[in-house]
Amino acid sequence: MLNFKTKTFNCPHCETHTKHKWCYLAKGGISENGFNYYLGFVPDLIFGLCSHCNNFTLWLNEKIVYPHFSLAPQPTEDMPLGVKETFLEAREIVMNSPRAASALLRLSLQKLIKHLGEKSRNLETAVSNLVDNGLSKKFYDALLVVRVIGKNAVKPGVINSKDDVKTAIALFNLLNMLVESTITQQRKVNQLYTSLPKLKSVKRRKKMQRKKTKAVQKREIIPKPTLLYR
Repeated sequence: MLNFKTKTFNCPHCETHTKHKWCYLAKGGISENGFNYYLGFVPDLIFGLCSHCNNFTLWLNEKIVYPHFSLAPQPTEDMPLGVKETFLEAREIVMNSPRAASALLRLSLQKLIKHLGEKSRNLETAVSNLVDNGLSKKFYDALLVVRVIGKNAVKPGVINSKDDVKTAIALFNLLNMLVESTITQQRKVNQLYTSLPKLKSVKRRKKMQRKKTKAVQKREIIPKPTLLYR
């Protein structure tokens, strides 16, 4: 997290953890001949200069106003497009309105669960189905805590006055982890399966064995039924 007048932090421009030099802004007049007069410092307006990229951050009343800064993580690589769009929209506003961001993130969760094939409109039922199909129960418990499911659940898209930045960040992280646990891991398993030579040869042998079995079955002579007389 960026803290006012901290000597070292992650620069929002280059994302490098490095030293920053703090400078006050002075008021005055400048002409073609240079600096004409000085009227003191601008109150509550300070900028920090990054020692790595030489870009500056601008702070007003001890809060960063430039560049745009968000504590929220970026969406994970395999996040479905429709989910990612709402995720990024929430990321843009989370520092100014964590309640609105949380409302958008619950909507993103609903979209993700639908993408995963759960048809139930009841989020708690849908998440329970995912747990039954192998999703860790820890996700279910975490969604209870952030009021996505359960008796204290907040409906997707609805603003809750109790949601704060901490709740919103938890929702961001939960979305990313859900994507990684359901979509990313399956993709990696599929890539691993198709890339291993042994698995390819096993698959090829099984296919050949099935062909041989079918060929043998075709050649088999079906014996005529024996008639029994009294």
